[in-house]
Amino acid sequence: MQLKANQIALILLTAIAVFLYWQKYQDVYKDTGRLQITQTNGAVELSWNSPIEVPMARRFEEAYAQWANKTNKFIINLDSGGGALREGRYVIELINKMRVTHQVQTHVGENSYCLSMCVPIYLRGEQRSASRSSRWMFHEPTAYDYITDEKVEEGETVRREAGERFFKKYFVDSDMDPVWRANLQKEWIGKDVWRTGEELVNERSNIILKLY
Repeated sequence: MQLKANQIALILLTAIAVFLYWQKYQDVYKDTGRLQITQTNGAVELSWNSPIEVPMARRFEEAYAQWANKTNKFIINLDSGGGALREGRYVIELINKMRVTHQVQTHVGENSYCLSMCVPIYLRGEQRSASRSSRWMFHEPTAYDYITDEKVEEGETVRREAGERFFKKYFVDSDMDPVWRANLQKEWIGKDVWRTGEELVNERSNIILKLY
């Protein structure tokens, strides 16, 4: 009887886990309309005002397929507090694909944010513009539980190694100024590094190419 009760309990726990995963899947893949698409002077603007999370890459892919034959330039407007590394990687891969056939400009507007994973996405723009009042944040990547969205505590060694991989993958081969990049790598260990758009330009980071 005890064995049977344990089996039933295990089945129930598995069913609950599957339901939570399915619910989470439905939440992140639903059409939330967070991608705004406009066309100005021939350029197609893709505006994303939300975390870097599913379904961002899919929305951009759909927009690219819809507008690729109607423009030669895409402007990606970002206002994001960062988000998932994997989704950010998919978005970057798509931007690389867009750059083969189109001009791609990235932009962060007045009082808008580009934090964490948003920065590597922004750096993929051939032309990069931003407002003086835009806010930027750099930090070592953190892990989150997919189901609960709660932060997963990691040891210092694991965190440091993850930070080094992130830095090498997204910043070392970027347009970021080498001297500024080296200083950032020292400064961001264990903390968030904040800058305004104006500060990034004054410090000659070469992240922003045109300031408004």
